[in-house]
Amino acid sequence: MDAQMARISPRRVASCAALVFSAMYCLSGVVEARQLDANKKQALATEPEPDGKAAAQESDPAADARRARLLRSPRSTVRTLVESVDGRHADQAMMCLDLSEVSPNIVQVKGPQDALHLRSVLGRMWNIHYDALPEDPKTPSPYVLGLDINVQIDLPMVALADATRIKLTRGSDGLWRFSPETVAIIDDLWDRWYDRPLLSGAVATEEPKLFSDRLRDLFPKSLHGKTFLIHDYQWICLLILIFLGFVADVVARFILHRLAATWFRLFRGKGKYDTQHGVFRPMGLLVQALVWYGGTTLIGLPDFALSILLLGLKFFAVVSAVWSAYRLIDLIALELAAQANRTDTKFDDLLIPLVSRSLKALAIVVGALACAEAFNLPITGLLGGLGLGGAALALASKDTISNLFGSFTVLVDRPFEIGDWIVTGEVEGTVETVGFRSTRIRTFYNSLITLPNSLLTTAVVDNMGRRRFRRIKLMIGLQYDTRPEQVDAFCEGVRELIRRHAYTRKDYYHVYLNQFSASSIDVLLYCFLECPDWSVELRERHRLMVDIMRLAEQLGCSFAFPTRTLHVHNEPDRNGTPTLEIDDPLATGQGVGARIAGPFVSAEHRPGGVRFTGPSAMQDFDARDNAGGPRQ
Repeated sequence: MDAQMARISPRRVASCAALVFSAMYCLSGVVEARQLDANKKQALATEPEPDGKAAAQESDPAADARRARLLRSPRSTVRTLVESVDGRHADQAMMCLDLSEVSPNIVQVKGPQDALHLRSVLGRMWNIHYDALPEDPKTPSPYVLGLDINVQIDLPMVALADATRIKLTRGSDGLWRFSPETVAIIDDLWDRWYDRPLLSGAVATEEPKLFSDRLRDLFPKSLHGKTFLIHDYQWICLLILIFLGFVADVVARFILHRLAATWFRLFRGKGKYDTQHGVFRPMGLLVQALVWYGGTTLIGLPDFALSILLLGLKFFAVVSAVWSAYRLIDLIALELAAQANRTDTKFDDLLIPLVSRSLKALAIVVGALACAEAFNLPITGLLGGLGLGGAALALASKDTISNLFGSFTVLVDRPFEIGDWIVTGEVEGTVETVGFRSTRIRTFYNSLITLPNSLLTTAVVDNMGRRRFRRIKLMIGLQYDTRPEQVDAFCEGVRELIRRHAYTRKDYYHVYLNQFSASSIDVLLYCFLECPDWSVELRERHRLMVDIMRLAEQLGCSFAFPTRTLHVHNEPDRNGTPTLEIDDPLATGQGVGARIAGPFVSAEHRPGGVRFTGPSAMQDFDARDNAGGPRQ
């Protein structure tokens, strides 16, 4: 990708950018055509249309009264149409047309266009004297405007046929509007009256022009005809628009790729930019869809073509936007995951996937609502229908909601994190992922268990991964022929091993003769290893136990194992062997025990608690051991 971009010359980049800027300029043409400079145009004869914010704040009764005044009669409706178009008030001009039979997808595009074209056709047919029009609201409906035009001007038969097709009807609300039949033939009338001059009359003769009309003037009249469905020049405009969309796609992806490469080079260092080629593909398609959508509204296509194209482009834009959101969320999640790997805590490793999935779900919901809005689906009705089945939905989603709350519990309480070794019920393994519905645990025999999150709200979770120290508890059995001095030396030697090993806990350990078993003298070894994972734990346990074996060998101690020894007893000659005469057993036992234990020690002179000291100061041994190098 980088090599391909490197072959693009700056001149080609500048040319592509110029094409994109030209397309953007074309998109802004419709705004300029609808909102020309106010100082170059005449002031509106009627009161100005309030802006969107004021209209939104206007009460319904006030809006109805204003509409009733502007559309109370045929004369008021024609005057409102002409003066609203000349004053660049598109919403007020659309109010004069009955757009009930126009597709809702194109009303905002076709409404202002039809109003301006109808006003232009009237200005070419008639000098528009309002006094000739009826002011009575009860004028018979429909009112044929062409009859009054023919009375004032002797129109030719062809012009009279067009004029008599322009009708106004009184609606159920008592207001007068141009009929749906008239709205349907405006494009046809405009095609026939487009080349005729605007007549002078009671209103200004300078008329506004839409961008589509300016675009039409750029082409020769030979291309104004219809060969197939739409005008010939509009086919050419569509081809140019398609080309501009592809150019915008390529340029947008190139710019995004360069910006991403520059960002990685500045903030992440050289050689760390590994974004795949397709990362910015949906973003380029989104720009392409926007260029096509904006350009389609500027060509002046007929209703059927405009409705089909805008519906398709809206769907294309929504899909591209959702796809772009997915890719953007993935990029942000990858960057955050890279930063999370450099931190000690694993909470962000758990949080990032949940946030990523939440944002993706939100993108899908927004995309679905946008599609529903584009296709004019009754969203309110659909939501109301969900309320009818609310009880069934609640029962069906009981487990899902429980799992969702379980995921929130895991997120808030943080009983475990990604990579922790946990035991819950009969499940034991390493946590791989935590989702909204379930948690996936990789067992030690490499199977994958899916655990519903609802169980985690009530289950007991033993987090083995949170252990700071890992316990070693052993019973070391020595043979019964081991002398007491050897037992003491062996126990102290094991303590010294614990004090000198790198991973052992130095402030708490116990090595003592603990019990007399059936076939061994048992020495308790109770200590802890401070290690990060199970692999290190196994290695350090191995090292400690091997050192204990070496210690026992050097001290002449032998490890016992379950044995049974048979002794053949020969009856001794009691006459020749002296025997110990114990006249007073109690006194004899007390005397031997006192000699072994020593003088009596009172409570004030007890030895006190166990002190955990450091390694013994054995310089000769340490020097010899260091000369051989550290053990691995």
